[in-house]
This record gives sequence, structure tokens and C-alpha cells, in this order.
Amino acid sequence: MWRRSREGVHPELEARLNYSPEDDLHFFTNTLLKECTVWLAIASKQPVGLLAINGDSVEQLYIDPIEQRQGIGTVLLAFAKEKSPARLQLHTHQANTRARRFYEKHEFYAVQFGISPAPENEPDVRYEWNGTGSEHGV
Repeated sequence: MWRRSREGVHPELEARLNYSPEDDLHFFTNTLLKECTVWLAIASKQPVGLLAINGDSVEQLYIDPIEQRQGIGTVLLAFAKEKSPARLQLHTHQANTRARRFYEKHEFYAVQFGISPAPENEPDVRYEWNGTGSEHGV
């Protein structure tokens, strides 16, 4: 599910990075599960969404492509806000306009544009949400 979602959003990036299933397993085991708290959204006994949080940072939010636009991401993002009610931050690629619209719809504000770390080296944007409901905590 996680891999299909990544490939659906950035097929050219995924092709360039060329991660194997073993690489994905290594990342999940040695990085994601050690550094983050991870939740799955389940439907019909299958994972349809993934949320990983490290402190006040949403590190991963992926929805199975065939399950998108059904409210799963909204539910997971609301859950993240409950877990970190004062503030959340996240990064997404600048070219991922669908994700950017989704986050902006859910009161996240673009606060910094830059380049993601290697090996991606892609233009990205950092978003923030704060529990006060005002932009940039003002």
C-alpha cells in the first residue's frame, strides 16, 4: 500500500530512486518504526492508510491509491491533530499539488520552501498547523 501510494504520486522519483522491497522493509524496520509512532487505517482487514508521527512532525501520511478521496486521509490527519493539539508540521514535494491542496484545506500553512535531503533532492515545502486556528500561531 505504501509503495503503491508513493509510485502513484511520484512515479518518476520512485523510478529514479529505485528502492527495492528489501530497501522498503529496511526503512520501515530500522527507521520508521524506531523513530515514529505508526498507525494504520484498516478496511476489510487490509491496510488502506498509514500515518507516522515523530513528536509534532507528520513524517508519513499515505493512502492506498484505490482508497483515496474517501476521507481516510482526513480521519488520519484529524487523529494526528488530536495527538499533537498545539502544533503539527510536515513536508511534501512542491510538485505534489494534490497533497498540498489537501493540507491547505485542513488548515496547514506553507512556511518554508526548499529542497528535500539526499537522495531525493526534490523541491519541497514545509507546512505547519497550530491548534489555535490562526496562521503561523499569531
